[in-house]
Amino acid sequence: MILMNPTAAQQFDYRWAPIHRVNRVKVPNTLWPWLVTQDSLTAKLQHLGTLTVDVIDDTWGAPTARERKRLKLRPREAARIRTVLLKVDGKAVIYARSIIPAKSLKGHWRQVKRLKNKPLGGYLFQHRALTRSNIEITQLPKNMFPNQQNALWARRSVFQQFGPGILVNEAFFEDINQLKPLFGFL
Repeated sequence: MILMNPTAAQQFDYRWAPIHRVNRVKVPNTLWPWLVTQDSLTAKLQHLGTLTVDVIDDTWGAPTARERKRLKLRPREAARIRTVLLKVDGKAVIYARSIIPAKSLKGHWRQVKRLKNKPLGGYLFQHRALTRSNIEITQLPKNMFPNQQNALWARRSVFQQFGPGILVNEAFFEDINQLKPLFGFL
């Protein structure tokens, strides 16, 4: 079970930097490929074991100021906020927070609100017209997840096809380093 500091974990309102501005020496070598890959994390995790998604919350809510700014949303624009834990063989390896503006729920993206315990990444990467912004990285405060011994690294990017897009934030738990890489990217 992953315990979270509810006031900190409800948001990813931290300073983000483009990959090229991050001092790679500060990031563990085993984690760097996870942070920078443009490929589907869902697909990579599925190759390493049984992937399950525990939905923490999936409801309409208010994005943080930085999330609104990143998606160019006005202060009161509606957005669906989906927070999940991605687990491989029962171990939580990623905490994800996705911001899905109402204006983005068009076309096949209308199905996003019905994902339940299916991974968002698996759904998004099915569509060839999808584009993705550059990945940004941050180090989250140590107290965000009290049962994690160290500060965690996270990444975010915007997937675009309809409206302002979908902002996906992903924090990597230390257990991700225990996964045995089965393919070339790690």
